[in-house]
Amino acid sequence: FLLADEPTGNLDSQMALSVMQLIKQINDQGTTIIMVIHDPALAGMASRNIHIRDGQVSDVEHDTQLVAAIAG
Repeated sequence: FLLADEPTGNLDSQMALSVMQLIKQINDQGTTIIMVIHDPALAGMASRNIHIRDGQVSDVEHDTQLVAAIAG
């Protein structure tokens, strides 16, 4: 597995997208990715999102729910 804490922090949008595409390629090869990220658009690339608020799991979204939430 790969553990990443804000892998796109302090990057411009193009570089952040490149990093996320690289992480997706690693995931597509069968590696589990556990990542902390605060950008909803980039989080939308994940197949599952677990939201934590005040130290507690507040929501779990799978890909279809997340796409709908981002679309508005």
